[in-house]
Amino acid sequence: MKLDPNDLLLALETGGGLNLETLLNDASEAVVFVDGDWIARYCNATFASNLGLAPNQIIGRTPFEYTPTDFKRSIFYDACYKCVVERQATSQVGFSTVLNRWLMIRAYPVRGGGLLLANDATDSVVKAYHLAQAAVRDELTGLGNKLALEQRVEEMATRMEPFTLALLGLRRFREINETHGYATGDLVLMELASRLQSATRGTEAVFRVSGDEFALVVNGPSPESTHERIRLLLTLLHPPVVIEGLRIPVSVGVGTVNSPVHGDAFGLLLKRAGLALGEAKRVASQALPVMPFRMDLELAAKHRLVLEQELRQCLDGSQFTLLLQPKVCLNTGAVVGAEALIRWVHPKRGILSPGAFLPLAREIGAMRTIDAWVLRQAISLCAQLRDFGATFPLSINLSADALGDVMLPERLIRDLATAGLPASMLEIEIPEGDLMADVQASVRTLEALANMGVRLSIDDFGTGYSSFAYLAQFPVHTLKIDRSFVIGLSGSGPSRKIVKGIVRLAHSLGLDVVAEGAEDENQLVQLQRLKCDAVQGFAVAPAMPLPQFRAFAASRPAVAGPDPFAI
Repeated sequence: MKLDPNDLLLALETGGGLNLETLLNDASEAVVFVDGDWIARYCNATFASNLGLAPNQIIGRTPFEYTPTDFKRSIFYDACYKCVVERQATSQVGFSTVLNRWLMIRAYPVRGGGLLLANDATDSVVKAYHLAQAAVRDELTGLGNKLALEQRVEEMATRMEPFTLALLGLRRFREINETHGYATGDLVLMELASRLQSATRGTEAVFRVSGDEFALVVNGPSPESTHERIRLLLTLLHPPVVIEGLRIPVSVGVGTVNSPVHGDAFGLLLKRAGLALGEAKRVASQALPVMPFRMDLELAAKHRLVLEQELRQCLDGSQFTLLLQPKVCLNTGAVVGAEALIRWVHPKRGILSPGAFLPLAREIGAMRTIDAWVLRQAISLCAQLRDFGATFPLSINLSADALGDVMLPERLIRDLATAGLPASMLEIEIPEGDLMADVQASVRTLEALANMGVRLSIDDFGTGYSSFAYLAQFPVHTLKIDRSFVIGLSGSGPSRKIVKGIVRLAHSLGLDVVAEGAEDENQLVQLQRLKCDAVQGFAVAPAMPLPQFRAFAASRPAVAGPDPFAI
């Protein structure tokens, strides 16, 4: 039982009504009463037995005399000093080298001295230790968590040790969870954590900061040496993770900060590492896996935040417009199609191209809203082109989010029917990379759209994602050669052979070929010699509003045949 010091004091002073010896000796707590000169005037049996002494070897002596070790180094010394000298009640936990146990010590100043009580607190201390460890440990991977990272960074900053903090983020981890399940995603994280942890050495440490983000702390005399070490550790993440025979490729972006150059406060360093990581995910490649922090990234982040707020405010489409870029037949010069390209008519920044805001829209989850607006506007433009007399397809770009919407074909049927338009007047362009992200889902979506009569085109073809074996599975009508190959026709590289191969492949499959991004007459001549069907780019015409497009199309030669505007 635990003792009330007031009861003890009353018993010591008066003996009134309490059987003092029974009360004290039945207690599991050690009790000692010392006077103002630290001389023990009373102790119970528990206190004496803990020291391996009899009570008469303690009473009448100071702890400097009866304690078997140096009392000033004892856990009782501070408590006794505060109680007897400073007259302050105190409570503390300390480790007893005599008992090899953790003790809870309470000391109370009383008349004529002080009353000290001690009880075994080992179990509660161990529990507190485990709770503390759990607070800094990631449950899934066993790595230190964000709190542990903060403690490590603050310790190194306090010691003024130079170090590099690297923040690692998995690319497209969401797709792993959605395609293979969250349990598989967890196994991927555990495997990567194990690879990194097994390779760290010395004072290096790896942490899991959030869902798909890890952190490395590497100390060294120079950023160059620590970055080289980080690059070496990253090679461990290149091999695919194999789970039940399934090979899951992993791609990582890395942002780094160096302390004290970029700061020594944890919050600032983590924020700046996050900015570098975001830049790495946008622009870095396997050839440049590590993106060091630059001060201009903070300014860019502020501008980006403002742009995000402005974008959210105009998702109703009030500031968007669609421009039309002609597709021209290389043999006749006739307009055989058009691509609708979105622009943001910003009230302060002017006309912004898709590259200036669509990646941001994708990050904030706004692409489906923008896709829906593009579809509505494209159908309206198709109706106006039909009234003008054109029957060629108007092509639009849709994001992977839109293609994953199972209700897309049904909505298209309804909207086209409402406008009284044939489905063949609409062409949907899908980037090659989006098609290959989930081949089976892509095939299902494309088949549904093709069965409606919507024309389909693979955009950015040749950028390295797809296998020709998959190409025959997609019910597409057109391949669009990526602009990088078209621009390369002006040089001496392999672009000509690549374009020639794509044209032959497409024609063998009964597909049309459109080259995008042609910028000069030489490229047009070469594309014609390579038997490309159509071209779009500044060498022919830029994107333009509908009235100018009508005038441009009317000025071009007509195509002979019953359907003069069809490819």
